[in-house]
Amino acid sequence: MPNQEDVEFLFTGPSAHPPSVLSPPRFPGITADSAKALIDCLKDNYKRWHIFFNYTRFHNHSMHHTCCIYALGVHGDVIRDAYEVYTRQLRPAFESPEPITDENFEKHLGDENFYDSYVNYFTDYAREHGVHNTLEKFVFSREYNTPGRAMLSRFVSGGMHPMIHIGYWAELGLPILVVEGLALGAVHDKDISKLFPEVFFNSIWAVPDPAVPKAPSYMSSVTGTFKNAASYIVPGLGSPAKPNEEVHALTILARVLADDSLTLPQDLDELNLVKNTVAEHHDKILDLALAWTIDPSRPGELDRKVEEIGWFAMVGYGVAGWTWCNKTRPNEGRPFNADFFMVHLATSVIFIPSILAKLESLHCKIAFLRSYLAALIAQFVSRGRPKLDVAGFYKSPMSEPYPMPYNELPTPSKDVLLGPDAIPARNPDPWLPLLQTTMVHPDTHLPKCIRSLAWLAARLGTTPAGYFGSPDVCPEGAVKTELPGAEYLDGSLFLRVAGMTCARMGRVGQGEDGKLHWDRDGFYEDPKVAAEAWKKMSPIPVD
Repeated sequence: MPNQEDVEFLFTGPSAHPPSVLSPPRFPGITADSAKALIDCLKDNYKRWHIFFNYTRFHNHSMHHTCCIYALGVHGDVIRDAYEVYTRQLRPAFESPEPITDENFEKHLGDENFYDSYVNYFTDYAREHGVHNTLEKFVFSREYNTPGRAMLSRFVSGGMHPMIHIGYWAELGLPILVVEGLALGAVHDKDISKLFPEVFFNSIWAVPDPAVPKAPSYMSSVTGTFKNAASYIVPGLGSPAKPNEEVHALTILARVLADDSLTLPQDLDELNLVKNTVAEHHDKILDLALAWTIDPSRPGELDRKVEEIGWFAMVGYGVAGWTWCNKTRPNEGRPFNADFFMVHLATSVIFIPSILAKLESLHCKIAFLRSYLAALIAQFVSRGRPKLDVAGFYKSPMSEPYPMPYNELPTPSKDVLLGPDAIPARNPDPWLPLLQTTMVHPDTHLPKCIRSLAWLAARLGTTPAGYFGSPDVCPEGAVKTELPGAEYLDGSLFLRVAGMTCARMGRVGQGEDGKLHWDRDGFYEDPKVAAEAWKKMSPIPVD
């Protein structure tokens, strides 16, 4: 049982303000009662439940769900009921066979039986050394990224769940979430560790940190930093970016799509697809991740990189889902493929600015950004590198920017601006009904997805078509990318994707069925492979 000292340390918060201006804001509706409801649920989970809800190592999402809807501003009773409903499937917590110490830390990595002991170990360390220092040491340091430890790999594996867990700490300031997130990472397998060999860390630490006087560096320039560093440290790895050439994250996505050698792995076990994909293609995925330029000498560079990854994640999830059902498989009767594995691109990206704000070291910040992109690429390849018809997506009435069914909305008074028959009068901010129906949806992933899309819409919603250039159309002043159709991308992307996602999952606030499920048959063009994927995944509970 946790002692009172632990409880007092771990459950301070939630904080009143986001850690960064880039972080998602708190929605109106947060009260003392909803904060108490959140803390009560987190304490109960800490005392009673294991981090995996079954023996297939599927994740306990109760903390993610309650934190998400709390941040959306729901009533405290909604938080309590969401938690109570979810806990019906959880496994009881249990005491580990022995404590984790500095001496046996590595011995028990990957063993879920030691989750409790890792929580205690990280709690003790964080109380003594500070939560920020704990995160930087145990995720990003060389000491904890030896082949046997590989903690960065564990941090961004498993559908990003350890990162998401820690992301809620970064947002809400609750230490319990960082120690549980670190413990969750510790009991994960190092499935994607081949993406982060020694050269990955050498390239990171080769970047001069302007905060450290006379910081050592392998390079005189950090433009094209990582490809250059990799080629310097291990000749032949990667091809350096051309001088002054900026490689956008959407260009990386385009290169993934264009590389037909990035095939599905021979072993199509759905639960190990990312692991098997990395085993076969780690060199190419690493090469792609290293090609993404990050130049910390430029003012505002990390902010721009956050935005780039936001575009990558939502184009990769949303445009791919529309293209599959309307161009690749138009006769299957679905308007949108809300792929369960790809939605983790959407649910995780929201935490990047908050985690960056909590990291003090520039090297840790860059390692986080680059490792996250590598994990996104691996996920995208493992789902079949779905095609992207950006132009078709924007021209389709299915992706309209006013997605809620209007007959389910109240009829305005005749005195409203624009008149009662105008669509913008009946639905002046189309995000609000989408968010409201999401807040009370029983699915644990939908609120996270829609909140993430709403955050990006608030930040990038004013982006006009033509802001990005493509290989075919790139007007002067446009951000150059290699993604076909990029000139059509605009800030309505996020609302369009949110509308299609809610329609696919059921708009419960408007009376639709809330027992629909995410699609889990992938983007596999071979019908036999797709059928086998659905056969394997359909009886498995949502993780």
